[in-house]
Amino acid sequence: MENWKAYGSVLVVASCLAAAAVTSTASAEYPEKPVEIIVPFGAGDALDSTARVIAERLKEQLGVPFIVKNIPGAGGGKGTAEANKAKRDGYTLLMGSTGALTARPLIKDPGYKTSDFVPIAQLVEVPIGLAVADKSPLNSVKDIVEAAKNAPGKVTYATPGPGATQHINMEIFAKDQGLQMTHIGGRGGKGAVTKALSGEVDFVFVGASNYTALAKAGKLRVLAVAADQRVPYLPDVPTFKEQGYDFNVAVWFGLLTHNGAPEPVVEKLRDVVSKVANTQETRDLYKKFNLNEAFLDGAAFQKRIDANVDKHSVVLKDIGLMQ
Repeated sequence: MENWKAYGSVLVVASCLAAAAVTSTASAEYPEKPVEIIVPFGAGDALDSTARVIAERLKEQLGVPFIVKNIPGAGGGKGTAEANKAKRDGYTLLMGSTGALTARPLIKDPGYKTSDFVPIAQLVEVPIGLAVADKSPLNSVKDIVEAAKNAPGKVTYATPGPGATQHINMEIFAKDQGLQMTHIGGRGGKGAVTKALSGEVDFVFVGASNYTALAKAGKLRVLAVAADQRVPYLPDVPTFKEQGYDFNVAVWFGLLTHNGAPEPVVEKLRDVVSKVANTQETRDLYKKFNLNEAFLDGAAFQKRIDANVDKHSVVLKDIGLMQ
């Protein structure tokens, strides 16, 4: 009997060593095929630009294509849910954004939980701006506030979608000012801008970097940025604070994968992303798309995600959006 026990112990140890060897080999060989990065908003958005910058840098570093796949809809919920259905092997990554990852699961069941994903790194932040079509009669934040006070519920605005950071924070702004406004989702930042240009909504509230070309072309006027100071790519646009409103909002974008992916693969991704993100070449590419570098490693990114979930739990309940 003791011989059988000893034999069993040997088998257990051997199995553990074999598993460790397989895991180590998987990490060393990863990636052996193209890796997909799901972007839960449309092409041309700031989130999409971030994904394409990091995809190109990872391809250069790891020697396989990192393919960006846009799946817009439901304020980022549709694409994030698709990422949650993927195999837990590290070959499907998610370019996550604040609202889709940390707010939408609190509003309703979108097919995923925040905890379904493990962070690789936060990459950039983008301050939010408020803009109107060129022919709009609105010329300042004060004009919007007064219009909303004079006609409760009649002033309309677009953001990337329900539960997006932009949506939540504009609702906070409206509540602080005693306003009632009507929100319309844009299926991404680009779609939200289109709704303002077409006159479907009175104003749009998305990442300020989405506005530069249209503002330069005279098709759109940016009335304010929700930042501590003016942004370099829109130097003539005043902040909310300059107009008498203490209101700052930025969204973060970061890379994640499915919780349950092999730990050595996750660590390899973290190491490589850290290496390529913290280079002047990557910073220059971010600047090309008017993105603000805001790198956080996996552990620090997780803390920020947890803090956002806690904050959104309070805010969404307060404004009546909590499920």
